[in-house]
Amino acid sequence: MGRGFLFGIAVGIGIGIYAAPMLGRPSIGLGAFSQVILPTEKGPDRIPDKATWPTSEQAKSELFRISKWDISKHGDGSTVSVRRCIRIDEYSIACELSAHLGWIEGEKFVESVFEGASDRWTMVAAKNR
Repeated sequence: MGRGFLFGIAVGIGIGIYAAPMLGRPSIGLGAFSQVILPTEKGPDRIPDKATWPTSEQAKSELFRISKWDISKHGDGSTVSVRRCIRIDEYSIACELSAHLGWIEGEKFVESVFEGASDRWTMVAAKNR
């Protein structure tokens, strides 16, 4: 091992010893910084009005459509409810769904992406959580 390598290790240890106590302080780190920056980045329209979310019936029919399940066979014993949504862009919305499917025991959570407008949403992606 050369002198340069050992010197680098010593400097690294010294910086670590000096910086480690500061990491526990609330003023150091991204906590205070993110509280200042993130609200302007998110904007007031990131969380859309609940009236613009897909309805539970729309979510149910779209989930069955995208999953290629037979709604006439399993639709009566199944319910889907929209728990919360956030706006992705002007024409897209991401939602968390809660599904009670007739052929599966228990509640399942689904993350989904809808495109369209507030009067009619089309599910373009869904993932079981």
